[in-house]
Amino acid sequence: MATDPVQQIERQRFQDAFANDLPGVLKRLASLPPSTDAPYLTLSLDWRPDGTRPGVRTGKKFFDDEIDNIFRGTGFEAHTPPYESLANDITRIHDKLDNGEVDPAVQGILFVTCSNKGVFEYIPLGMPLTNRAELGPTPDLRALAKLAEDEPPYGVLVADQKHATFMVIDQTARQRSVDVNATGYPRHQQQGGWSQKRYQDRADERVDAFVRVVADQAEQTVKQTGIDQIVLAGDEQITTMLRDALTESVRDCVVGEIRVDPHKPEEDVIIESLPVVEQAERAHEAEAVGRIENGAGPGGGSVTGPEETLTALQSGQVMELVMNDDFSMAGWADFTMPVYGVGEPPKQHPAGGNPANIVPVALEDELIRLAILEDAEIEIVRTTPPVAPDEMPDDVDKGRPRTEAARRLDKLQGVGGILRFVLSDDQSTADL
Repeated sequence: MATDPVQQIERQRFQDAFANDLPGVLKRLASLPPSTDAPYLTLSLDWRPDGTRPGVRTGKKFFDDEIDNIFRGTGFEAHTPPYESLANDITRIHDKLDNGEVDPAVQGILFVTCSNKGVFEYIPLGMPLTNRAELGPTPDLRALAKLAEDEPPYGVLVADQKHATFMVIDQTARQRSVDVNATGYPRHQQQGGWSQKRYQDRADERVDAFVRVVADQAEQTVKQTGIDQIVLAGDEQITTMLRDALTESVRDCVVGEIRVDPHKPEEDVIIESLPVVEQAERAHEAEAVGRIENGAGPGGGSVTGPEETLTALQSGQVMELVMNDDFSMAGWADFTMPVYGVGEPPKQHPAGGNPANIVPVALEDELIRLAILEDAEIEIVRTTPPVAPDEMPDDVDKGRPRTEAARRLDKLQGVGGILRFVLSDDQSTADL
């Protein structure tokens, strides 16, 4: 067709108040030096407004109430280095939260602080976090790791036959977009049947050409951003045409379709796309657990349980760490060597080092930190599905039901890893 079907292509980037590139943020935090003299304070806050108290943020109320508990639980004596480090951390956090610097759009905040090491990290987010304060020799990265893998940037391609927008969504906000607008060709003329057929043929050609341009713009955006999930939005005819026009690599990124009016406000389109992306994430969790189940055993492609998984992480074998979101276990570490173990700290050093260097750690935190440092993917499995209040069990002590993927991983002690390589047919991991 000689006539260009596209009138205009407009590309836009949008500034937001949130920390982007969460995998990069995680790598930076995981690389911070361990601190055994004075702990890191990792504080995650739900920064949404409290619906019952105007102007109050739920996370601020939690922080104000939790300060005494933080100090009381440490047993630190006043004027000692760990006490002074933690006191400085809390003062700086107070100053940050009270001086009006937090953007109103922020929904969650993560602080990682250790004055003793000169560390003060403020990470504003577009998604809420659970209110929680943790002290330890390394940062507690589980909440941020879960957010990063549960809510990765994704694309929404919403279109009709004359206009298309490909939005890249990060933490529920539009990060960038490409708008493609069609020309008015062909002009409709009030003539006989033959002219009407010719008009329809030209109109169909224009739509086909327009869809090909939109598909090309989508491919360029996928290459530029690295997103691997796309939701198609529009009526069935246009989404079918778009899917057919996409290259195979981009088509493989399509995780679902939604039927929406393409003229809907972008906020509504984003909201309707979120359940599709969430469903894809739950499917990926189940698939990851299945790969661990199928590869378990000597010489297999996976490891199960805390001891095997920790060993594989220390030897650099883990390609993907898979963990239930409520997995928790005691562990220990000697960061000077470094060497790690499961359970309470041993009285004798198992690697011949100084026992005084062994400190207790939360094993789940160290598994995640080691996985980040080894550039392994992390899959934190949601253990409880969303349940409406009227669907909660009558017996509260029984708790909420667990997802199928979580129950299957429970049978493997709640954690496992998919391996990059195995050592031999009868040995999966190294002897450390």
